[in-house]
Amino acid sequence: MKFDLTKLKWIREPESFSIEENKITIVTRPHTDLWQRTYYHFQNDNAPVLQMQTEESYFSFVVKTDFTQSHHRFDQCGIVMYLDSENWLKASVEYENEEFQHLGSVVTNQGYSD
Repeated sequence: MKFDLTKLKWIREPESFSIEENKITIVTRPHTDLWQRTYYHFQNDNAPVLQMQTEESYFSFVVKTDFTQSHHRFDQCGIVMYLDSENWLKASVEYENEEFQHLGSVVTNQGYSD
């Protein structure tokens, strides 16, 4: 299956974005995140998600990020496989400090993130 730009759909649009043949740029509003119920009661379900539905049982894709404009702790960018607010997974690069960034992932199942 070829990546088809016309089949992309937003779940919550970001502050601004551009979609080109080989590049998607997304600028989010501050304090947006995907995170559901945890033992410390943090919950945030307001991050923009650009998705494309597929019927393929198996697929692969490559993501290259430019995260050089990030300057605030917990800023992140990455990918999400999103079914609904209570079932998704994300993998991201998160800004930790001026020396390094962390690679992380979150799985949310039936409304609980870990």
